Amino acid sequence: MLKFPVFPVTRRSRPPSLLQEIPKLRLIKLLTSSIALTAALSSFSPPGFAAVEMAILQESKPLVTRAGAWHTWKDRFHLHPGQESLPLRLTFLNGADGRPKATNMTATLDGAPLAQFNDFKGADNFSIDLSGKIHNNSRLEVRGFGPSGARMRWSLYIQKPTISSVSPDSIKTNDTIKISGTNFSSDLKHLKVYLGKKHVKPLSSSPGEITAKFSGDLEGGEQDLIVSASSVKSEPFKVSVRSHPKITWVDMLSTMPREPVTISGTGFSPVNAENIVTVGNYRANVRSSTENSITFTVPDMPFPKWHVPIKVTSRGVPCRGHAYIHLDLRVVPNEGIPMR
Repeated sequence: MLKFPVFPVTRRSRPPSLLQEIPKLRLIKLLTSSIALTAALSSFSPPGFAAVEMAILQESKPLVTRAGAWHTWKDRFHLHPGQESLPLRLTFLNGADGRPKATNMTATLDGAPLAQFNDFKGADNFSIDLSGKIHNNSRLEVRGFGPSGARMRWSLYIQKPTISSVSPDSIKTNDTIKISGTNFSSDLKHLKVYLGKKHVKPLSSSPGEITAKFSGDLEGGEQDLIVSASSVKSEPFKVSVRSHPKITWVDMLSTMPREPVTISGTGFSPVNAENIVTVGNYRANVRSSTENSITFTVPDMPFPKWHVPIKVTSRGVPCRGHAYIHLDLRVVPNEGIPMR
């Protein structure tokens, strides 16, 4: 008797119904449209300029059509002084935000023909060079036609400055700094340089280099440096700032020479050798230091003396103001009197 192998019988799953697949298809379509929109936006830049050198100056609200009717949208361009002379590019996007596409459109600039639907040439977007062709309050009128919910959008791009390097590497108050980059201006009235919360007018400038000087108190540490050309700001460039050291606390009100004292504050160097501490006219020995405290030994000096100034110079930058200490046989800790 012949025996045939027995194979296990598996139950085949039923194919999903069309109703079950519709939500998935809609999600796939939405994701595909979003990816295409992102790719289209990242490609907008005028010839000869990298995408990172352009910034959106103005953008329209969604231009949405209803079926069977033409719609008209009117806007005006808003330019700051100097921006009309910079490279400008107007980009139209059809099918914005993953929505249906318009099937016809026209655009005029200050009443003159500017664009038509054929300019898309089968793509989702096209751009027009408006450099030197618009001014503040120029009028843009767009007319569109398409299925219900079709959506277009326009964006006005402008050239922005870029920073490639800053010297010196570490900046302190009253340093003259040199900023190298692109798309600056030779017209000082259209330029500003920002360092943290401060800003100044440059001393001199060219399209590729700016010199500037910051005075007054600067916040120490890593700060953002930004160049603004005709009110268009560059991306932040990180720089190191050496602020004036400041003493906010002395742990002793009165002590004797050769005794340790700790001062607290800001703008100190964590390297002992970069901090110079003087008590009166005598230099103290720095025993330890951080960015916010220094411990030193009071110099061997004549005493008693009252109201003796303590000064700190850190990384070559002197402190603003003084703290004081009494030199006496009595040792009196500071239990709550800040040094202002």
